[in-house]
Amino acid sequence: LMKGKDTKRKILEAAEELFFVKGYHATGIREIAQRAGVNSAMISYYFGGKENLYRELLAAHLDGMLSQVMELSVEDEISFLAQFMRIHIETLRARGARLAVLLMRELNVDSPIGREIVEKFLGRVKERVVQVIKRAKEKGILKAWDEDLLFYFILHIDALFAIRFCNLSLAEASSKAFELFIGGAGV
Repeated sequence: LMKGKDTKRKILEAAEELFFVKGYHATGIREIAQRAGVNSAMISYYFGGKENLYRELLAAHLDGMLSQVMELSVEDEISFLAQFMRIHIETLRARGARLAVLLMRELNVDSPIGREIVEKFLGRVKERVVQVIKRAKEKGILKAWDEDLLFYFILHIDALFAIRFCNLSLAEASSKAFELFIGGAGV
């Protein structure tokens, strides 16, 4: 049992590194297998192919973020947005810089896998955050900007503080990220 988990972990680590450096399309199954020190058939065995391997990498930790965000109270818009940003930064940090960058890359190029991840995990998160953003705009807390723009503004600020400023504590990063968002998008 432990050997299987170890093999799967090695494949995921090798794939993460290669996808990060070379991109999805330029990375081959044989190359991943060679880097992981396993037979390339193991990738099909554990993941059903390169695309599912990539999917699993991108989806890592997102189910935990989804459940945390769905539990947040939406009564106080400012509090909700601040807590969402903390959860998102914490999730990106747990995933590690490479995975966070891969996910942001997929979201920015609007790839089929990126859209699928948004639908499966971020779709419900986005729906909830956008609902709060709309109410905050109606109350005059946020500028009357497009909700999608505000949502992706939050995601990118969070990525900045999760990846670039990873030396800051979670509390400090979350606080500064929220200040930056409110400073730019707040009324």
